[in-house]
Amino acid sequence: MKQILFNYDTEFASESMSVIPSGYIDKSICACGMTTVALENNKNVVLAVPTIYLAINKADQYPNERSNNTVLPVWGDTSTMEIDDYVNSSPVTKIICTYDSLRKVKHLLPGCHLIIDESNMLLSATKQRPEAIATLFEIANEYKDTVSFISATPIPLQYMPSWLSEMDQVKIIWSNTIKASPILCERTYPFKALCNEFLMPLNSDSAITVAGKTFSKVIVFVNTVTQITKIIKESGLNKNECGIICGDSLKNDIKISGINRYERGNLPKFLFITSSGFCGIDLMDEDAMTIIVSNTGRNWQMIDMLTDLKQAISRQRNKNNPNYGSYIYIYNQSIFSQNEEALLKIIDGVRKKIELNIPHYHFLKSIGQEESFMCDADFKTYTLFQDGEYQINEQAFNSDKYFIIETRNQYLKGFDIKSKVGEGISGEQIILPREVSYTNLVDYFTENNCDGEIDWGVYSTREEWIKVIEDSYKYYKKAWKDFSYAKCMVDKHNDKHALVMMDIKHQFSVGSSYAFREVNEMLQEIYSSHNIERIPKLYDIKDALTFRTKKIHGERMIEILGKKKQ
Repeated sequence: MKQILFNYDTEFASESMSVIPSGYIDKSICACGMTTVALENNKNVVLAVPTIYLAINKADQYPNERSNNTVLPVWGDTSTMEIDDYVNSSPVTKIICTYDSLRKVKHLLPGCHLIIDESNMLLSATKQRPEAIATLFEIANEYKDTVSFISATPIPLQYMPSWLSEMDQVKIIWSNTIKASPILCERTYPFKALCNEFLMPLNSDSAITVAGKTFSKVIVFVNTVTQITKIIKESGLNKNECGIICGDSLKNDIKISGINRYERGNLPKFLFITSSGFCGIDLMDEDAMTIIVSNTGRNWQMIDMLTDLKQAISRQRNKNNPNYGSYIYIYNQSIFSQNEEALLKIIDGVRKKIELNIPHYHFLKSIGQEESFMCDADFKTYTLFQDGEYQINEQAFNSDKYFIIETRNQYLKGFDIKSKVGEGISGEQIILPREVSYTNLVDYFTENNCDGEIDWGVYSTREEWIKVIEDSYKYYKKAWKDFSYAKCMVDKHNDKHALVMMDIKHQFSVGSSYAFREVNEMLQEIYSSHNIERIPKLYDIKDALTFRTKKIHGERMIEILGKKKQ
């Protein structure tokens, strides 16, 4: 095994290399064009990728103005005859297949360079498709002297099969990078926060500003189609303004009925992407902000393991976008406060539980009672069923350990993405307030406004509250802390009678008693504030309040029974 280091001062890999080197490759950043090198050179290539969408998306880009090569996407529906016809008719073989379908083109590998792209996905994929990933590793092991594993976030070797340590370890350093920094939003309910703080305000306005970043479109990464459809409904979004990138299946088509699958061209205002759709895709837009949402169930995770932040943020390839290098990250776990030792102890406990349960299954199987064995979620996640028995899925445990030890640093420190040649900046992460009340905004406005003008900063997503506060100041030079009262005052600012009734309701408390003279004094103060010239009368309050008269110690008084609806 050799350690090989390349230093490049170019914008794209094609300006520095004509072939992909063999080995376990850390390309450091996404969007540097290494896949382009593989598909546009004159070498026979089989490129394995994690998803059908990525295979089709890349294949559809060829031939183009740079290359006459045709690329065949291979997945579950691709027949052996289609593969043979393509190979026999093409001067150079360029096949891009899914991880699951690598076995279909294994017979071509003696004459092709095998490249495993987005290899960072192998650990998480081993939980969902353990047999397919095991087969991929077996095939790659046969060609370990020439195979290339490529990733901008490569899995450290201690979490991968041991034979990968025998390969050359290649790292590429780029001189022109910027630091991608998060706007962190820890929320108790991440999906609710996405709707209330970002999608609904953007839906009612042409653009919103968050932490000083203004945007008119969003690219939202959420890992389930079901959740996406629920978010669209609860946010009141027009499906015609939405698009989705997700796995190609009948089940998904039924779920997303009415939502267009995004393929190419201008981005919709709201683009949603699942984990099966984002790897390797190219999105170009000058106005969009990336939002990544994680709602994890396991207490040792901060993110859904299917979401790789560096991969997701790098889907936006337009460097003219002022938000390039920034992203909003909404999550629900306080993982930053937990140490590695405590988290690893939880994982070890899960492993011990499964190790104890496997013999029980084998015993029940030996007496023909295996159907009575109950598999819980952890058992299914962390085991493989091969040759009629369960065994520990080491790669699944390694996936979680990798997250605990390695991946969390991405969120704390940010990470490098591609810049324009010669540019290089870094920025600090911005943490938005976790819980914010209307009174917080009133206090902030009172302390920081200059004749009604104010930069709302981190509070800028609270569109409805901001409007009420600013309009209150505009109409009355006041910012009331009672939101309901303030909103009614704003809504009725052109109706003086309604405003007087509002003030009467506000000043008189239900259940309280007032002397006639007190009533007149309070009414006079209200009339004066509205520039109304009138001598107060007791019956003036009848349109706003229900009351009864009584005497206390000989003094005539009224008791407020209730407030009338208007």
